[in-house]
Amino acid sequence: MVEVVINIDCPRLNKKLLKELKEDISRTVRLKLAKEMLLQEWDKRLENSQLTEEDALRLGKAANKSALKAWKAKGIL
Repeated sequence: MVEVVINIDCPRLNKKLLKELKEDISRTVRLKLAKEMLLQEWDKRLENSQLTEEDALRLGKAANKSALKAWKAKGIL
């Protein structure tokens, strides 16, 4: 496990706020790492793909339109 140390020069910082800051920082770093790991995995999976970025954007827009239509039909939106 890697340990990251952050120095904050604020003598009036109460213990409750300090604990909340530690938890927030920990969550933020874990989320960032998870995102990066997922992106690396997808890059690896798609490295031999023949799909162009333009094709991917077009398919994504079509999927968004379909999802929006389905949500409206269900009364969600």
